Amino acid sequence: MFVLMAAAESAPFARSGGLGDVVGALPRFLKRRGIDVAVVLPGHRCLRRSEFRWEGTDYEVEVPIAEEWVRAPVWRTTTSEFVPVYAIMADRYFDRKELYGEGNVPYGDNAERFAFFCRAVLDLVRLLGVPDIIHVHDWHAALVPAFLKADPGRYEWSPQVRTVLTIHNLAYQGVFPPEQWRLLCLDSKFFSFDAFEAWVNINYLKAGISFADWITTVSPTYAREIQTPEHGFGLDAALRYRSRHLSGILNGVDPEVWDPASDPQIAARYSANDLTGKTACKLALQASFGLKNDPLVPLAGVVSRLVVEKGMDLLADVVPTLVDKGIQLVVLGRGDPALEAKWAALVREFQGRIALSLSFDDGLARRIYAGSDLFLMPSRFEPCGLAQMYAMRYGSIPVVHRTGGLADSVIDADADPERGTGFHFEPFAAEAFVAAVDRALTLYRQPQAWRQLVAKAMQVDFSWHRAAADYEGVYRLVLDSPPFE
Repeated sequence: MFVLMAAAESAPFARSGGLGDVVGALPRFLKRRGIDVAVVLPGHRCLRRSEFRWEGTDYEVEVPIAEEWVRAPVWRTTTSEFVPVYAIMADRYFDRKELYGEGNVPYGDNAERFAFFCRAVLDLVRLLGVPDIIHVHDWHAALVPAFLKADPGRYEWSPQVRTVLTIHNLAYQGVFPPEQWRLLCLDSKFFSFDAFEAWVNINYLKAGISFADWITTVSPTYAREIQTPEHGFGLDAALRYRSRHLSGILNGVDPEVWDPASDPQIAARYSANDLTGKTACKLALQASFGLKNDPLVPLAGVVSRLVVEKGMDLLADVVPTLVDKGIQLVVLGRGDPALEAKWAALVREFQGRIALSLSFDDGLARRIYAGSDLFLMPSRFEPCGLAQMYAMRYGSIPVVHRTGGLADSVIDADADPERGTGFHFEPFAAEAFVAAVDRALTLYRQPQAWRQLVAKAMQVDFSWHRAAADYEGVYRLVLDSPPFE
């Protein structure tokens, strides 16, 4: 089986969040299962960093965009596990400071940038050979299955291929005004409710949903949630229509990369069988942020974008209550300027009790996972979430809103004492959130029971081996089925 994977980002080459983590890890674990995998990315400026060894190829893509044909060379590199990665080096589109926009403002030509990328992926097939599966991720690549079905005359090999679309976050859809239709070089009949149109606009993700042979999301609960008006962001009807071709596969983490027993970026190494080093990590984290050095004070960590989607407004509202309960709090992240300002004001008000780093710092994130006792994740909705998995891997007990992948990955310790790994709260309200924290603190004050909970959380298997097997199952199911019409 040959799978060609297309996405806007992939760690370590270009990454802004969980999408990049998934596309960086999944191909490697599919390859370990004997699947031939290649990855295609836009040629972002950050790919040119010196630690990446790219080489030019003889390949050049040439694709139609509006009234012109656009050409671009193709670069190639190989991961440590021999997965080939191709980059479409169209500098007019991708030689930019950021991936999608700057200062929380999307680039004004994103419709053209990613229409070009999707056409380029399909033109690259002409050069690489026809895959069995083209697996695309999120709206940036969702036009690949749409172009393939809506413009088959341009791709004579299209009947040989099946397509899979993974939705990482339905809130981001690639929505553009009808005036941009000319970019797509398609018959206007496809600007319709059963194809590219949603709520009077062109919707790239809607097009992928309408044409892909199979759709996956990044957790089973999220697959159900997005078929409801509450979580469907206007596409719930389209997803209900495709429900027989829709499934949820929980993301994984790489146990070799995320391992407190060998992580060089934390203060001390430790394991589920010997937690001594975790105390050293806690003291080091407290010291680095100027918090009182005390191994007995409950320390809560947060690694998150500072946006309302992640519930960071709710968390800000309960900070005074948490401080009154004796909790120290360390927050890492950036996001909405208003929320950044609100959190900065809280730090000034509760100096020495809470700390904030307005940044994205992988090393600091790891030190927070390792040094914290609790990990707070009050997301309004969460397609999968990786932070709670990292936290459990490092023995930080998550307190989460019971939604999406958080519901699938964290088992409430009171509801199921034998298998519990954290604490849920619902509904999404301050009182419920604080009540869940109180339940966690009750157990924290019982050292032996707490150590048992920490050890249990650290030993949960979130490895990509499981998720890769599930994706292989989807690929084989799709290959054994007729194409979706």
